[in-house]
Amino acid sequence: MKRWTVLLGRGGTTVLAIGLALFLVSLIPSVPTGSYLGNGYTNGKTWQTLDGDTVLIPQQTLHIAVTTNGTLNVYVLEVSSRTIYEWITARADSEHYSGLIDFFNVTYFDEFLGSNPGLIVWQAEIHDGTIDYEYVPTKIVNVTLTVSNHSPDVVSADYAWSLSRSVAPASKVRILSEFAIPIGVVFTLPWLSNLLRARKRRKG
Repeated sequence: MKRWTVLLGRGGTTVLAIGLALFLVSLIPSVPTGSYLGNGYTNGKTWQTLDGDTVLIPQQTLHIAVTTNGTLNVYVLEVSSRTIYEWITARADSEHYSGLIDFFNVTYFDEFLGSNPGLIVWQAEIHDGTIDYEYVPTKIVNVTLTVSNHSPDVVSADYAWSLSRSVAPASKVRILSEFAIPIGVVFTLPWLSNLLRARKRRKG
């Protein structure tokens, strides 16, 4: 049996075994690690955080749902709420504003987003209904959930978020297994074919 075929076969079986192991890992269900239910009102022309300083890792998944009786913009931001407040403070200082800073003025928040678009993981607008979203981070990161109300009316909202943790990011692990298994099969087939032919010759 040719040496290269044997080497490919051994390498192929290793890759195939790794791919199958990754696939099995991806099937392990995630474990709930926390949840929160809340409700409240967002005044006209303001914004607010629903969760200020959650630190997530790639093995975690954040599930959120927001229900409102009006129109709200919902954001998942890769930043802590403290960073937003510090940015607004610096913005007010640059204008030499001497009074109390209205941190929840939606104009300041929109300016923050305009200056830091890369921090927006997801955004959506709800019109008298419910919206759901699932977020899996790609690194260790601070995450803040926010809503903003650009209308002059007060809008009420019910919101829920929950965290779950898996052994590894299921989607990424499954993608790796989908690559590894076919590659392992392709590398292994020539070796298996030669092995079967060799056995037939010995029997003959």
